[in-house]
Amino acid sequence: MTATTLHPPQVPSPGQIIWRERLKKMVMYGLLITLGLAALTPFILAFLGTFKTDAEIIAWPPTFLPKEWLWQNWVKTWQTDLGQGATFPRWLFNTALVSFGTAGLQVAFCSMAAYAFARLRFPGKDLVFSFMLASMMIPGAVTLIPAYVVMTKIRFVNTYWSLLVPGAVSAGSIFLLTQFLKAVPVELEEAAFMDGASRFRIYKDVVIPLSKPALLTVFILQFQAMWNSFLSPLLYLNTPKMWVLNVALTVFQQQYKAQWNLTLVAAMFNAIPILILFAFLSRYYIEGISWSGLKG
Repeated sequence: MTATTLHPPQVPSPGQIIWRERLKKMVMYGLLITLGLAALTPFILAFLGTFKTDAEIIAWPPTFLPKEWLWQNWVKTWQTDLGQGATFPRWLFNTALVSFGTAGLQVAFCSMAAYAFARLRFPGKDLVFSFMLASMMIPGAVTLIPAYVVMTKIRFVNTYWSLLVPGAVSAGSIFLLTQFLKAVPVELEEAAFMDGASRFRIYKDVVIPLSKPALLTVFILQFQAMWNSFLSPLLYLNTPKMWVLNVALTVFQQQYKAQWNLTLVAAMFNAIPILILFAFLSRYYIEGISWSGLKG
């Protein structure tokens, strides 16, 4: 029998380990940059198209940068007046009002409901919570006509209340905040209760500050949902001065269907605000989503 020679495993040198880590980081950063450029390229091309002429936009082969930067496209679009108060400043105000209003109302009311589900004990709590979750399975088209009938009866049609009142609460937001509050240590609230704090003061001074990431997550999600909403504003808001941007853009596109540069400017008015908001609050959004899944 021949003796088998065992070779000890080769241990990489410190220099090899450093180069491997650098290579991993280079590959990761390259992948992230590639994905980011792939996602942003359509938006960048559309943004650059706002400064071009119609001939440049439809020209082949396409051009990346405009030959001449036409800033007057933005001014002309902003000053557009389709009559009856139908202007971009008015549409932007309407969209911002209902978006901020809906998001703010949901933060207030859904946080109170979530605190009740997470901390309080009352008869039928589990049944009510289950029924609330089951309501998320109902398609919006099923409740569209009954909701419109109710809005007509209480004379909310063609007012901001037709969007603010139905959007004041959301089962999804309540569920997200409930899961977040279940992960918050209850000992903090017990300490405040021992110091003589009332239930509402505990909610206001203890729960709300600790729930900042989740509350901002709810705010971002609902603000984005209302900002991008089309069907409900189209159904409830009838006059041109009450339109939101998404509804107004369809009319604007029909009015200026041969002027693609102005149509792109109008689309930028709708896209840029929500991108700015998400850029400033994305850190809290990611933090809130991660925390809400820690404990169920």
